[in-house]
Amino acid sequence: MNNSFIEHIVSYFNSIDKKIILVENPDKFLLREDIIKVFEDNNILIFNGTDIEQRIKFELKSLDTTLIFTTDDNQNYLEDIIYNSSKTTFHLSNFIKGYHSYSILNAKLDCLDILFKNPSIKPLSKADTDNYIINLFPKKESVFNNLVFENKINELLQSKTVDWFEIINEYSNALLLAINTKYLEEIIAIGDIINIHFQKELEQNFKHLFSSSAIKKPKIVSKILDYITHNNKSNKIALIVIDGMAFWQYNCIKSLFPSSFNTIEDFTFSWLPSITQLSRQAIFRGDYPDKEYNQNPKNEEKLWENYWINKGLDKFEIRYNHDKIDTSNLERITKFAIVLKDLDDKMHSSTDYTDLKGLTQNWIERSEIIKNIEKLIESGFEVFITSDHGNILTNGWRGLNSREKLGTNKSGSRSQRHIEYTNKISADEFLEANPEIQQSVVREDNAIYFKNNFNFSSKDSVITHGGSHFLEVIIPFIKITKKYHE
Repeated sequence: MNNSFIEHIVSYFNSIDKKIILVENPDKFLLREDIIKVFEDNNILIFNGTDIEQRIKFELKSLDTTLIFTTDDNQNYLEDIIYNSSKTTFHLSNFIKGYHSYSILNAKLDCLDILFKNPSIKPLSKADTDNYIINLFPKKESVFNNLVFENKINELLQSKTVDWFEIINEYSNALLLAINTKYLEEIIAIGDIINIHFQKELEQNFKHLFSSSAIKKPKIVSKILDYITHNNKSNKIALIVIDGMAFWQYNCIKSLFPSSFNTIEDFTFSWLPSITQLSRQAIFRGDYPDKEYNQNPKNEEKLWENYWINKGLDKFEIRYNHDKIDTSNLERITKFAIVLKDLDDKMHSSTDYTDLKGLTQNWIERSEIIKNIEKLIESGFEVFITSDHGNILTNGWRGLNSREKLGTNKSGSRSQRHIEYTNKISADEFLEANPEIQQSVVREDNAIYFKNNFNFSSKDSVITHGGSHFLEVIIPFIKITKKYHE
């Protein structure tokens, strides 16, 4: 085995006097696929499943095999299983001392072996633990092959039917690798090429999405609730809308998912322009947004309640949370909406991708988003994660003068890529006075928004939203359920 840490925990379980062990494992470490495999190699089977599945495993267990059932609280086992078993609790932090538990939970086995052999004398913070691990395993700068990536993207763009899901996945992964490296400018340049093709896609097909079928997938945010109704109406559903989350930021979250999560990944399109007042409203209205709508949590809650009441649900089955996740008293709740706004706040305060990546990683930990998803799944919910819009690193075109500002910001959006005038004459005058940007913007009624990477400010660099760039419009639509290990 040649791993002292693994040898130690295998020995620990082998030392327990019975061959059936009920393990309370709140941190879910034992459900990691690599741990399940290495335990299986040592004749210990780890299982997390329903009562019926537990019964089958119990009846079929061979005499020389140790069977571990894991739960959060060591409850709800069948009586004869309890009688023939021993109980224990497993926390990774009880075996590897002094390091921040969140930082080591998904560390590789060779890293855990070193940490096990070298316990920290004093408790380390997450930052200190992360730095210690980085120093143990210094990452070689990844050699990004620009030509290979560009050829891959060009091949995808030349396909008869462009697979935008594969493109956003490929690009998001490359962007994450390139942040804070010399390759970032090259990735952004390739993104400009993708966006030229994407704008043509929007011109040709975006308006057709309004009437698209939601049975197989929601092609636009206004179809998300119809999709849930068609496919999951009778189930307990939690819809988490993370304001302003781009696809690459979802990939940051996904990288920390425990192996107990079963994920189905897809994408949807935000509304245009990609502002909260329209796009998040479209999610909760389940329909074309009302431009006169006043965006606030109270009105959003009404939209969510009205949608499901019109589908025949009682009000007591419906819950809405804004900037929190209340997982108490969920027994009668079947439709749970959660809006998390603080990642959008971090986006608006960022001036580059390095800033936003660090703030995103910090938010993942502080929000306890993964822990809360686990609680929802354990409470019987199928969890859907999406966003109202993504974000894009932009350059300032120029700030608006006082005359140009007059009558704008009707929507109240913080976007710096979108302006909306109260009348057609003002919008006409703005475009006539600025012919140099007419190829860079979309005019829709009295709204004007950028389709490339400019913003209406004099700032050199700012991350924002409100336009039609593919990084703003193509957003994640993810389903998470509990994975049952056989």
